[in-house]
Amino acid sequence: MRKLHRILTLFMYAFVLALGASILVLSLYGWAWRGVFLHIAEMRWVGVPIGMLVVLFGVVWMMGEVYTKRRNRFLAFRNEGGAVNISTPAISEYLEKLAPSFPSIVQMRVGIEPVRRKIDIIVSIRIKAGPQLHEICEVLQKRVRESMETGLGIKDVRHVVVRVKEISGEHRG
Repeated sequence: MRKLHRILTLFMYAFVLALGASILVLSLYGWAWRGVFLHIAEMRWVGVPIGMLVVLFGVVWMMGEVYTKRRNRFLAFRNEGGAVNISTPAISEYLEKLAPSFPSIVQMRVGIEPVRRKIDIIVSIRIKAGPQLHEICEVLQKRVRESMETGLGIKDVRHVVVRVKEISGEHRG
């Protein structure tokens, strides 16, 4: 799913940049199509700035996306022996391994959000319907926090948010 999102985002960047470049070229040189010459010389003063703005928007959008991804890549924590840097995808994968211990959880995705000197953990789950839905979410929150403290030594967890994305009709009786 992440690869599909990356591919679609890449196409959107390419589309915006091509649109801006097309507006610029059409504004500067006009367009001949099926023997009819559509000259936009009168519209140059409008088309060139619009084309430049669209290209600039595409570049700024692309750079903003790259900066956001790099900024959230690692979490650094100090201990007695020095510093430890852990990538946020590694923490997410580590916590996603908790899902098999909950039989009613169908799918689990974990997101890490750094907030000042602490982190928020967002757990998105698909779960089977059942009477203990609320209790399962509470236990999951506790297990995530415990796993962070005991398994990774990270005690700076501000919030553990469980988001139930889907409740399927099946449940084990």
